Amino acid sequence: MSPEFYKVIHLIGLICLFTGIGGFLTYGFDHAPRVKMVGILHGVGLLLLLVSGFGMTAKLGVGFPVWVILKLVLWLVLGALLAFAKKGRLAPRNAVIIGLAIGFVAAYIGLTWKYGFSLPSAGTAAPAQEQQG
Repeated sequence: MSPEFYKVIHLIGLICLFTGIGGFLTYGFDHAPRVKMVGILHGVGLLLLLVSGFGMTAKLGVGFPVWVILKLVLWLVLGALLAFAKKGRLAPRNAVIIGLAIGFVAAYIGLTWKYGFSLPSAGTAAPAQEQQG
């Protein structure tokens, strides 16, 4: 499958995930049938994001650089948001604000960091610049 296919699946996962978070904000946890739908959307979105993200990294052959690890951490936090809100440890409004902030950070990482980005090791120096003259 092409990287574009994985991008489309990734976007569908994002739509499902944030629709689930928005549904949670709209309905709360008081309406049992709707809570189930919100939870399903949230879970399906997380699954699509994970599968398409790993599929895309495998297809592009980028390995496991730092930005992939950061996006996995953000994925875990997005997955835990509804659980914390349902248990009462996080206000619904705060869960949505945190979710949107994490979404912006994940988008920034995905759009700006180049494939294969990794932190420089301790023994390497920055490349020397050419001197004119």
